[in-house]
Formats: sequence, C-alpha cells, structure tokens
Amino acid sequence: MSVESSPLGAAPPERLLRRASKKLVELYLARDLLAQLVAKELKVRYKNSTLGFLWSMLTPVLMTAVFAVIFTYVVRIPVADFAAFFLSGYLLWQFFQNSCQGAIHSVVGNGDLVKKVYFPREVLPLSHVLSQLVHLLLALLVVSPYLVYTRGWSVLTHLPLTLGAMGILALFASGVAMWFAGVNVVFRDLQELFIVIFLVWFYATPVLYPLALVRSGWAGDAADWLATALQFNPMTWFVEMFRVPLYGEVTVNPAFGPGADPVVAPVISAGPGVPSATVVLVAIAWALAAVLVGYVVFSRRARTFAKEV
Repeated sequence: MSVESSPLGAAPPERLLRRASKKLVELYLARDLLAQLVAKELKVRYKNSTLGFLWSMLTPVLMTAVFAVIFTYVVRIPVADFAAFFLSGYLLWQFFQNSCQGAIHSVVGNGDLVKKVYFPREVLPLSHVLSQLVHLLLALLVVSPYLVYTRGWSVLTHLPLTLGAMGILALFASGVAMWFAGVNVVFRDLQELFIVIFLVWFYATPVLYPLALVRSGWAGDAADWLATALQFNPMTWFVEMFRVPLYGEVTVNPAFGPGADPVVAPVISAGPGVPSATVVLVAIAWALAAVLVGYVVFSRRARTFAKEV
C-alpha cells in the first residue's frame, strides 16, 4: 500500500517529521514568552541581592578552593594546575545540574499558568536551560583571566570550540530537562531522588579526575572495566569536549607503568587544543538522542498536565 493510500495518511517517519516541524514553529511563535520566562528566572534569582551575579560564582569558587586543597595536598590527583582542571569541568557540570534542577519543578511550579492558557509547554523547562546558559557564559567570562594565566593565551584562540561545546551540551541538557519535567508531574518522588541521582552522576563523571588517570591503571586492577564503564556516561564526553579547549587534553604517560620510577606521573597534560572528532561525534549523538527521548516523554505527558498539576 502506498503512503498516499494509507489510512494513516503518512508513514511514521513523515508524521514524526511533520510533528517536529509543527512544534518548532510553535516554539518560534512563543519566543517572546520564552524570553520573558528566562528574564524572570534571572531577575527572581538576584532580586534584593547586593552582589547580584557574583553570588552565582560563589559555589564554583568555594568548590574549587576546597577540592584544590584536598586533591592537591591530601589525596593528590596528579594533574597540572588542578584548580584550572577542576574549573574547566565543574562549570559545565554546574550548568547541567542547575538546568535540570530548575526544570524538574517547572511544570508543577507553573500549574496555574498551565491550567489557564495554552502555550507550548516545552518553554517551561527550556527557560531554565537558557537562563543557566546565561550564567555559564558569565561565569566563563569571569574565570577566563585565571585560565589564560594558568593555561596560556590559546584558551582565547580556542574560544569558538568552547562555545560550540556549550551549545551541544545545551541541547543535551534540554532533552534531559524535558524528561525530568515531564516525569515529575506524575512521579513527584523524582524531585526527592534528584539530589541522590546527581550526586552519584557527579562522581561518575571525570570532573575531579581525568579519565586518562583511570586508564593508566593508577586506580588499581579495576582500572580497565571502570574506564569502560565511565565511557557509557554521556557527561564524560561533554566534559572532555569542553575541557580540552579550556585546559587541554590529559593523556596516559607512556613512561608510567609497573616498575616505573615512583616520581613518574601517571598522566601528562597538554595545553588547550581541539577535541578529537570521536569525542565531538559521540557528544552530538548523545545530545540528539536526549532531545528525541526527552521530547517524546514530555509531549506524551503534556496532554494531561492541566489535570495533574
């Protein structure tokens, strides 16, 4: 039976494409609402605050200071410029976690608006992702002088790659945010589990340590399977893609191994550079998959939002 004569009117891929195109048009038409929600998120956060945006830098600065002391002098992570290494991963992680943390309450917290008027519900979680993207850009602007001081001027020459990595992660964060926002309407316990989920996810992501350190065998006999398991974590690829232009690639030191001099470091760090094609392609694949799954789950749940919120 041809597509034209099919009782469904169109093949499933065509229907999906038409539905996606229609949704993109709706989101474009709702761009003013989205901009207002983003502005609201930014204003509410700093309302009656004397320091304003500087408060958003307090967490990464304090976290960097604490972890730099612990993992430089107590339990040493053998990477050069640990504070710069940590910042180049933690800024991205903070953006992702805060985006999802805000989005998980976005539908439930706007129940009155959802009940009163129709609009593309996707703008609710997406507004949190975009507002956190503004924070990430400002945070990057603030820490750039320190990164240039520690890692060299090539941090600035690789800035387009950094911005591109942020865009790809924003796409991934949008998909995950829509999933959390949609599921939380039905399963309210998810917001209580959120902290535990992201705490485990944080330590399973190479923010505090480079993946190369695990591969080197520094972690012991379990290094091989642990390194493989960490590669199934999508945030591993995003952190790597974001970190290389800001800090540089960390690789296994070929001189390190059984019988090597104890002073030989297990990993070596290069200056800021270009992420490998494999890292970029895997990150893009994760981003597209997250958007697809997140959108499908959110759109199916959106049909009953007005009744359930």
